[in-house]
Amino acid sequence: MDSVGDRPGVPSGTTLRFATLVLLAVATTLQIFGLYATVWPAAAKLDEARCQVRSNLYLTSTFQVDPDESKWDAYRACMDVFLGGRAVWLISGLVLLFAVASLIYALRPAWLRYRRNLAPVPGELVEPLAELVAEAGLSKAPTFLLDRGNVRAGGVAFGTHRRKYVALNVGMMPLRRTEPESFRAIVLHELAHVRNDVTITYATLAIWRAFVIAVLTPYALTWLNPMLLTTTPWRLPQFPEGWFTLSALWHVAVLVLLVFAARVAVLRAREKHADATVVRWTGESDPYRLLQPAGRLRRWLGHHPAPSSRQAVMRDPKSLLRPGFWETLGSTIAIQLAWWHTVTALHDLTWYREGNGSHLVMRIVWALPMAALIGVIAWRGAAFGLRRGTVALPGLAIGIGLVLGDQLDIRNASPITVPRVLATIALAGTAILVTLWAGHCATLVRTRPQRWFLGASIAFVTFSLLGWVSEVRAAGPVWRDTMVPIMDILHGHAQSLANEIGLKAVAIPYLLNFNRVPTAVALALLWLVPLVLRREFPRVAALAGLIGGVLAAAAVVLLGSAGTPLEATAWQVIAVVVVQLVVVAAARVDRVGALLTAWLIGLAGTAAIWLTHLNGDQVDSVLARQPHQVLPVLGTLAALVAGGYGLQRAHVRSAPIWAAGIAVVGVALAVWRPGAEASAAVIEPPPPAATEINTDEAVNIWIYGGGWDRMMAVVRAQDKVFAGVRAADPVAIAAGCEALGPVLREPFPLPPDAKIATTWTEGLRAMENGTRSCLVVFRDAGKDDGSMAAEFLKGLDQLEVTQTALIEAQKRAIS
Repeated sequence: MDSVGDRPGVPSGTTLRFATLVLLAVATTLQIFGLYATVWPAAAKLDEARCQVRSNLYLTSTFQVDPDESKWDAYRACMDVFLGGRAVWLISGLVLLFAVASLIYALRPAWLRYRRNLAPVPGELVEPLAELVAEAGLSKAPTFLLDRGNVRAGGVAFGTHRRKYVALNVGMMPLRRTEPESFRAIVLHELAHVRNDVTITYATLAIWRAFVIAVLTPYALTWLNPMLLTTTPWRLPQFPEGWFTLSALWHVAVLVLLVFAARVAVLRAREKHADATVVRWTGESDPYRLLQPAGRLRRWLGHHPAPSSRQAVMRDPKSLLRPGFWETLGSTIAIQLAWWHTVTALHDLTWYREGNGSHLVMRIVWALPMAALIGVIAWRGAAFGLRRGTVALPGLAIGIGLVLGDQLDIRNASPITVPRVLATIALAGTAILVTLWAGHCATLVRTRPQRWFLGASIAFVTFSLLGWVSEVRAAGPVWRDTMVPIMDILHGHAQSLANEIGLKAVAIPYLLNFNRVPTAVALALLWLVPLVLRREFPRVAALAGLIGGVLAAAAVVLLGSAGTPLEATAWQVIAVVVVQLVVVAAARVDRVGALLTAWLIGLAGTAAIWLTHLNGDQVDSVLARQPHQVLPVLGTLAALVAGGYGLQRAHVRSAPIWAAGIAVVGVALAVWRPGAEASAAVIEPPPPAATEINTDEAVNIWIYGGGWDRMMAVVRAQDKVFAGVRAADPVAIAAGCEALGPVLREPFPLPPDAKIATTWTEGLRAMENGTRSCLVVFRDAGKDDGSMAAEFLKGLDQLEVTQTALIEAQKRAIS
């Protein structure tokens, strides 16, 4: 963990950028070696498509889950044959990447000493350098060397975590005599690298070089010559293989650019932190005298930032604490891509699927690094000072990064729909709000236990409020297959247009909040954590919540007979939300107080709705079972819209027991819910009549999964028959017909398109009939009644129609 200036322990950003580089390198390696696993060895080529065809389970972009478990069992049993090879490819890629990086990291110091012909520094520099080492506070001095071939004034720090070096150019010798202060500043700059980041710097360079050598270069060679992945690597390819497409190429190209950008970001950040350290040691805002502006190309691609940028940091070293937009964006994209590619790898190994807890495990795996990123932003933002945009802009970067990371995943073939756009906007907005909340809470932390408490809270809030990121790409199918049928059901229950609007307004958040308990806990933490850290209780907000609770209960009672029980419940929930908006706006409390006020009103509204709908031990409306599945969400939105615009109220110093008790009660209401009467309207989509798939995509899978090979086998077998016909050789004709029969009868799944399956079946049946007539005539010396030629011609016509339909479906699937 780096430090900035006189604030030890506060993350500086270099480590964050290095983690970004590692994640991006891992993500790209998994993608490329995952592609290798699909085409090598030849026996495993297109294995997933074959398994889908054999099990009649087509995994297309419609996100339909086939309920037939026997198909899934057959698919997994088929894939088990290939799992070992795929796992070996994926693990080997990562092992190769880090093995080559470790080798480069370990050997680079010796290589630099040899290539630059470095020698020990002359005796006249030993004592001055020892004084500077002491001034830098280094417990162990680096080994100083002299680069006799470089006459420019400067130096470079290099080495490993065990042994570090500082190579000074020979131009530093006259500089010490002519400008001793510049000599001192340059040496201190290199010692700052020794103290802060030599290990990260050369690990960065090692990972980049290993990435180019072990991952990028082999991929480029195989893209140019796909035959390198075959047993005949020197044969010129006739056409690119299936995965060597422009789509795969541009995905990999973007990933490579991101990896390179992360590398440059690490190297430039380290220079700024070294400059800030020199400013602290020397007390000068411009300790250097010899900064020369870099050329435009070096400015874009070089290791050093622009001189103006370095000078700005030296004038205000504290600016390094401010979390940056671009570094946050890169880190978020890295987390997203690394997570998606890991999920893809686990999916290919058939572990990531419904029913085995893998989705929950991987959601936690995603939440931990994302929470760490948000925590670093909050920590640095609090140290810098929460001015306008300090954490809001990084929060926006997180939102954009989540969307871009999802879009850059090569497996993301789902179309961009209105529900998906709305879901991404909601996700980005939530990311901004969560980051703002974390930044505010970080300013309240004073002790280590509080820091751990806040970290755990950020992790849970991230898991709950942002953890549905993997479901964004499924927003279209969810809306189409779940929400639209429910909207039709509500249309049938509503007695008027106004009632239909009210029902839908409540039903949508009710249904989308399917993880109601984690959501309730996360929303409670939004106001509970600041109160616990401040050890205060907002008396005005609590009083406003109690008054609002009475008003909400009265509104619920008044609306208890507003139409059917289902309609009445919807209007009661809406009334509680209106009370939350009005009371929060009238109370003019701060944002935390507004959240508490809305929470208390929601508790009272939930209790009132239960009581007004209770009939014995059950309620008469399915919405009345759990109004607290909706009210915390809508109440939080109401508090954010109407609250926080008044003056800061004086809060009562108090232990957090009262606030914690209120939060526990609210969560308990989300956990428990009464039963509903059997006559209560059910708000659930009807079971699908049949699993829908994208037929064109399924046909394309059938083609690659052996369907085209099956057709070509029939074509080749019938060609032998016609070769005998053209040669007028009865023996050859009979032999061809005998060989054609088993090929036609070979069991293979039909194409997943009904029309294509019909023409395919009719073609095979006609060919089978022609084969039987052929054997009667040419093998058994029977009479030719003309059926052989007629059936063969009919079969050829049907197979031609089938072939044309297959090609057209494939074009539509890949367009």
